[in-house]
Amino acid sequence: MKKLLATVLAAGLLACGPAQTSNITSGGERGGAIADKTGSSATAASGPSSFRAKQPAPGTPRPFQLPSVQTFKLGEAIDVYLVEDHSLPTVSVSLVFDGGAMTDPAGKEGLASVCMDMLTEGTRRLDKLAFQRKLADIGSDVWSWASVDTQGLGMRTLSKNFEGTLKLFRQSLRAPGFRGADLKRMVKRRIQSIKQAKGNPGSVAGRLLWSVTFGPKHPRGRISTENSLRKIRVADCRRYQRAYLKPRGARLFVVGDLTKEQVETSFSKLLKGWKGKPKLPTMPARAPRDGRIFFVNIPGAAQSSVYLTHSGPERKDPQYFANWMMAQVFGGSFSARVNMNLREDKGYSYGARGGFSYNRMFGTFYAGASVRSDSTIQSIRELYKEMKDLRDWKRKATTSELTREKNGAILALPARFATAKQALSQYRNLVYFGLSLDYYNTFVSKVNKVGLDQVNMAARAQLQPGNVQLLVVGDGKAAMKVRENGKDVPMVDRDGKPITLLVALKMMAAEKEMGAGGLVILDADGKIENNSK
Repeated sequence: MKKLLATVLAAGLLACGPAQTSNITSGGERGGAIADKTGSSATAASGPSSFRAKQPAPGTPRPFQLPSVQTFKLGEAIDVYLVEDHSLPTVSVSLVFDGGAMTDPAGKEGLASVCMDMLTEGTRRLDKLAFQRKLADIGSDVWSWASVDTQGLGMRTLSKNFEGTLKLFRQSLRAPGFRGADLKRMVKRRIQSIKQAKGNPGSVAGRLLWSVTFGPKHPRGRISTENSLRKIRVADCRRYQRAYLKPRGARLFVVGDLTKEQVETSFSKLLKGWKGKPKLPTMPARAPRDGRIFFVNIPGAAQSSVYLTHSGPERKDPQYFANWMMAQVFGGSFSARVNMNLREDKGYSYGARGGFSYNRMFGTFYAGASVRSDSTIQSIRELYKEMKDLRDWKRKATTSELTREKNGAILALPARFATAKQALSQYRNLVYFGLSLDYYNTFVSKVNKVGLDQVNMAARAQLQPGNVQLLVVGDGKAAMKVRENGKDVPMVDRDGKPITLLVALKMMAAEKEMGAGGLVILDADGKIENNSK
């Protein structure tokens, strides 16, 4: 780990040294040479400010080497990944299981998330307040979580308090309290959160994005609702814990001030009387979907949220780095095309982004932003145009864009390992995606090897502007404006009457440029209200 820290410090010093070409635009342009007001040309040429006249080239990136990872098993059940770091007296732990929301039964969407959160609401011996007080007394933290296809528990503590924290960690996992009052409070809080979210276009879009991308019946697309949460009972959580929190196939990640012998000795207590392997459902394949437009009406909303998505390559695609750099040029940073267009040029949004999102089986391309209500249709056009122009090579990626994104990716690498918790997260992701544990040792060289032709070929291969799922959340009665001759002007029909967002979306669906699926009107829970093809 000392080697890692030295590398991180060196990379950090490099990033703070000569001005870089990568991320300068996000903070404004560098100042040029200060004008000499004394009339002395010699001062301007060789004085203390003359070095600002030309921006230095970036330094050579230093090699990035990860510390060695020790891998072994606890018994015959749990795979362990240990990174020893004795420079600080801290320990971070993450115990990961397969499962998560993909196991939610129909009608009880949200069960995995609720039941995993219930693990840290107290144990059989300690109620919630007593449990939290015990953790606070030793300056430790224990938490739990669930995603679409994984779930787990984590802990963070000082090494001197490791055994005490591990005891509470074990009780949360093996003997949770599962009290009815705690479940009632948690469900009530989540229902209130959903109710509040229904008035916010960004929150509604966040809930529904994967549902419109994968379909509402696919495990990746199911969402929890007020009704599904109300059906969850304490007995469901007890069954969930017994069925899915089993040791065989679990992964244990440990980063910090522990040796292999200490991990084996301490965590062997976790396995006592704990056996079995969970029987998990199979994640279904992604069904092909015609491009279509989904709309959720939020009356009076001052902003709209717009997202374009379609299927993308898997995380282990051989062209991953070329795909990534292409996505970065398109929408992965402040200086990327969609943000420069919608924010800097048009002023429609505070920020627009795009890129690839991955889980274990699927990749998805997305582009989106929260925009001014009256600019919704024009913003969709601009996102679509940026996507199509890059795909059709009308505006190929340039050398300067690729250089900027390469530099940004390389210089940001040390930050991924700035803390033990962040390092633990990186190792967990590597294992999740089935990547080599020495992946980051060759990261810099692989980024640098990506050529401009590869990036443009990736755009041609991966972008699908003619078959997107478009999600729009906003005020259907808002009058639209469009861009003409560099100015935003009201969008009107043949009689000069203003065209509203809903009418404009119907017109867009009729054009079928983004796909033949038509317009689907949803409520804030993703239920179809009307299907206008």
